[in-house]
Amino acid sequence: MAPDAHPEFAQIAAHLNKQRASILARWRVAVDDDPMVSAVASLARAQFVDHIPRILDAFERALRARDAGDERAAESEERAGAADHGENRWLHGYNSRETMREWGHLHLCMLEELEVCTVQQPQAAPETFRTARQMLTRLFVDCMVESAGSHAALERVEAESRLDELERAAGQLRALDSERTELWREAAHDLRGTVGAVKLAATALGRAVTTASTAARLPEFVDRVRNSVESLDALLSDLIELTRLEAGRERREIAAFDAASTIAALCDSLQPLAAERNLFLKCDTPGELSVEGDVVKVRRIAQNLILNSLKYTESGGVLVTCVAVNSGGVERWSVCVQDTGIGLERASDSSLAQVISAATRENPAVSSREPRTGGELSRAPTLPSASTDTHRSGEGVGLSIVKRLCELLDASIELETQRGRGTTFRIVFPRHYVS
Repeated sequence: MAPDAHPEFAQIAAHLNKQRASILARWRVAVDDDPMVSAVASLARAQFVDHIPRILDAFERALRARDAGDERAAESEERAGAADHGENRWLHGYNSRETMREWGHLHLCMLEELEVCTVQQPQAAPETFRTARQMLTRLFVDCMVESAGSHAALERVEAESRLDELERAAGQLRALDSERTELWREAAHDLRGTVGAVKLAATALGRAVTTASTAARLPEFVDRVRNSVESLDALLSDLIELTRLEAGRERREIAAFDAASTIAALCDSLQPLAAERNLFLKCDTPGELSVEGDVVKVRRIAQNLILNSLKYTESGGVLVTCVAVNSGGVERWSVCVQDTGIGLERASDSSLAQVISAATRENPAVSSREPRTGGELSRAPTLPSASTDTHRSGEGVGLSIVKRLCELLDASIELETQRGRGTTFRIVFPRHYVS
């Protein structure tokens, strides 16, 4: 095209540039009045206008273009701006329909302005304005296509991300279901064993009553029945508590309390049980440790771990420590329960480790560990590994309760074990909770 062959196109471009602010203002009003475009209300003026001036600049350059190469360059800029605009609208919560309706309103505003320009320039050839309208229509078709393509690409990425999340969630649900199935299998096995013990003891008790020669063993049979019933009652109570935790019916009650005195009092209350098994139960706590948390659930966690250690320790004993922990400027505190019991041959293969592994992954503990206090334990005798079975019947329910309570309190679990040399549990709690 010769430099001055069609000056009317340059005049149209100049008119549109001069009226741009008015065009954009009318466009915003039209979109605001459209009930099918709800996302626009959240956009400031600059966000609403976005890449549109860049696109209009390119369109005006296309009108003024003096050869095909300049026009193609302008069209390429228009498409790039439209794709960026589509991405911007998607990020601001627009769906494809809302974006397309916005483009439609802007197209109408531009056509209206072209009609005004037609009236103001009666000397221009009708072919000029017909060509300008065709160029404008082609511009908005291209813009709609580019915006729709940008929307589709982003929605595809989002869908793929959601699919990945759903697949991970499905995997976690399968693992949780498998864990729960194994847990209930163990619980059923323990219940069956306990009920069997009650039946045997009851049978023997009946024989003792009717046979004079076995009357002397009557207290023994009574103790067996009582112990079995107590064990059965404790297991049923644990199952009920675990069911409540898994059903989300437990809530944490956060309040300030002295962790040191709480743990010390708990250890004092369990001293008779340790003495009955000829074990030591030592408690190493600071004079005072003020924290926030659910004192009932903290006590329950510590009690489960201490009872577990006492139950599976045959010589030596259990050391319980309570200390403040500071890592990366975050205040925490921990309870450590260390025993000289049978330990576990391979922690990663044990049912106990499987029960708590998820909690350890989900709530990583502080990176810098406090030195363990283990003087008394190191001097205590350990069990010979060849004489002890590492399977701990029934431990899954109690440790699952600990895991669920730790999740509820945003606490992490650490496990250290060595066959024949004992096991250490370390629970790290937040020292403060955000209201």
